Amino acid sequence: MKKTTVECLAELLDGSVEYVQAKENFEILGFAPVHCAEKNQVSFFIGKALMGELRDSCAGLVLVPQDFVGSPNVGALLRVKNPYAAMVKIVENFSEPEFLESSVASTAKIHPSAVVEGSVGENAVIGPNCVVMRGAKIGDGCVLQANVTIYSNVKVGKDCQFQAGSVVGSRGFGFYFDEAGVRKMVPHVSGVRIGDRSEFGANCVVAAGFLAPTTIGADCHFDSFVQIGHNCTVGNRVYMASQSGLGGTTVVEDDCEFAGGAQIAGHLKIGKGAVIAAKAGVTKSIPAGAVYAGFPS
Repeated sequence: MKKTTVECLAELLDGSVEYVQAKENFEILGFAPVHCAEKNQVSFFIGKALMGELRDSCAGLVLVPQDFVGSPNVGALLRVKNPYAAMVKIVENFSEPEFLESSVASTAKIHPSAVVEGSVGENAVIGPNCVVMRGAKIGDGCVLQANVTIYSNVKVGKDCQFQAGSVVGSRGFGFYFDEAGVRKMVPHVSGVRIGDRSEFGANCVVAAGFLAPTTIGADCHFDSFVQIGHNCTVGNRVYMASQSGLGGTTVVEDDCEFAGGAQIAGHLKIGKGAVIAAKAGVTKSIPAGAVYAGFPS
């Protein structure tokens, strides 16, 4: 993110600043979700459902509604008419793509029809008609089969496999209402992070995050047509069978399993080791070790 200050953002957004822990104007160096934002980062808050996250936040600046009541432990509050729309405006005006220097290891194998503008590690294989966009990083030993697309700001660990047609880092299915009440697309600029030895079946899609990357751990295995929504956090050793999917901002802890066609609504938490049966529809968070089936499960 380009450097800016609290007062500059207040002027951009036509909002009023209320300093809480800080006593004066200070520099803003980035943005993040409210639960993990740090003292020089900006985030936003729109409802009581996440009050606990705001209460525990260490954010430097939080965008809140004009009628917000409370004194969270943050540097400052910026009262605006529409916090979500204001946050999008900040991202659009101050975000900068992270473009690492492009490099292709001498031992990597690149098909002549592939387009590689990002970085590719040792012994990686990039198959026919694949695209690795500028700013993407493919780790050592990874294999991209035919027609795989890796968007900018995607970082993949070592020894991952991507079967034909997989797409990683595309814009998620997120929308917001601007101050005029018009529905618009959320700019998902934060990319994707993938751990080591994870495998993606044919035509899988992993959407990029908004204020923080969508993350997937190590040793995960996803069958064909699996969808990982924007802002999701997926742990290690997670297995998802064909046509299963996660709604945006879902957290899946380690060692979970999803049978074919299982669908998880957004903003939920699936506890460690949980098992979701085939074609289940999950509408509420699931505790660790539980087994659920049916709709609603």
